[in-house]
Amino acid sequence: MMNDFWFAIFMMACIGAASGWFAAIVLHGQGLGIFGNIALGVVGAYVGHWLFDYLRIPPISNWSYFGEFIYGVVGAMVLLLIFGRFFIQKETL
Repeated sequence: MMNDFWFAIFMMACIGAASGWFAAIVLHGQGLGIFGNIALGVVGAYVGHWLFDYLRIPPISNWSYFGEFIYGVVGAMVLLLIFGRFFIQKETL
């Protein structure tokens, strides 16, 4: 039972890192570092779940880890777009 918990934490970190990295590469052209990618992907997965529910898109959680990856990428991209607009640096304009 305890091994299932640690495996779930490990998979959450791996999927979060992959989805955060992918979203950062697509939108910014570079990653955010391992911890930034993990945080972006994990929070992005929650945002993606909420967004899919809000838009009444059928759940893709049944696709196992790939569905969670899609939630993470979509949510991370939304987060990057929203926060990128608030924290634009003048020298990048």
